[in-house]
Amino acid sequence: MDFLVFKWLHIGSMFMATALAVGPFVVLYLVARSGDLPSIRRAFSFSTTIGRIGGAMYGLGILFGIFAALTGAIDVTATWLLTAYVLVVLLGVNGLLAERWMGRVHTAAEAGGSDEVDRLAQAPSAMTLLTIMVVVTLAIIYVMVVKPTLF
Repeated sequence: MDFLVFKWLHIGSMFMATALAVGPFVVLYLVARSGDLPSIRRAFSFSTTIGRIGGAMYGLGILFGIFAALTGAIDVTATWLLTAYVLVVLLGVNGLLAERWMGRVHTAAEAGGSDEVDRLAQAPSAMTLLTIMVVVTLAIIYVMVVKPTLF
């Protein structure tokens, strides 16, 4: 396979991963804020599966990116790529924290604890996680497209 094939597989995988990370998190955040326990239980029952598929897509995207870099003679230590690596790690850590929040909401909803669900849904940390997810994703896209020399 040549560089362009790996490049497009990388881009496609990353777009799919982003769609499976940001979109569902926004929906789950809004469902949690609704306070409707049956809806929360139902919606959050899919969060683990969606998260695993999204994680697998990120993994494939990273793998295709590595193959693209190697077949395209791209310096894998270029500053823009090093910046992207750091941003991807930050996105992964944020994703793990978001997954933890989703698990806590789901557990509270399953236990019938509407007060705990409301507390978790109204906590600033949920919106912070969402904001970080969006900002870091946009930063990764910027770095991958513009390829700035930041240092």
